[in-house]
Amino acid sequence: MSEFSIRMKDEKGIAPPASLFAPRPDKKGPKTIAILLVLGALAMGLTSFGDIQMSFADDLSQNELDTLLTNVRDNGENITDEEYQEFHDAAREDGAYALRGWTVMVGAMLILLGGVLLFKLNIHGPKFALLGSGIAAAGGLYANWMIFQLSEEMLPPALILANKILGYLCGFCMVICGCMAALPLFNASARMALEPRITLVKEEE
Repeated sequence: MSEFSIRMKDEKGIAPPASLFAPRPDKKGPKTIAILLVLGALAMGLTSFGDIQMSFADDLSQNELDTLLTNVRDNGENITDEEYQEFHDAAREDGAYALRGWTVMVGAMLILLGGVLLFKLNIHGPKFALLGSGIAAAGGLYANWMIFQLSEEMLPPALILANKILGYLCGFCMVICGCMAALPLFNASARMALEPRITLVKEEE
């Protein structure tokens, strides 16, 4: 049996250059990630604004209490408006709402800035977004832990579970946001599009 091999050749009969298969700058990918980061930052900003408002609210309105407690009561949990108000006061006085609100707000602003810069293919965009994700994750997770500790002391099991899930969701969202921000820095094609480009200007004599 005869052996044979297949070799790619161009018109001159030689193998194609390795540069033919080299990664090329990808501008579409980073811009898509930038849009997702901007949308995520806006959602984070709205959430953090609610926490900041809660940190200044001495008393919850009856509408807010009904929204928070109606489903819990329908499921058989026994909690009064006064008991939840005491929990709110404790979380506000411990600074949990303020910590979560302001750290997530600062993180959202940095992620928003990073998203805008990334859309412009600025290499500093992912770095700002990563910094914002880290700040929001650190402050948000610690504040959620504070709220969870208080809920174990003052709330029924259904609300304890809700605060626990909220903490997990906060951490998961920050991990996803951080991974998206880091992707353009680790992907070769995206990184080539972000690297500073040098333009050579030839002076005419």
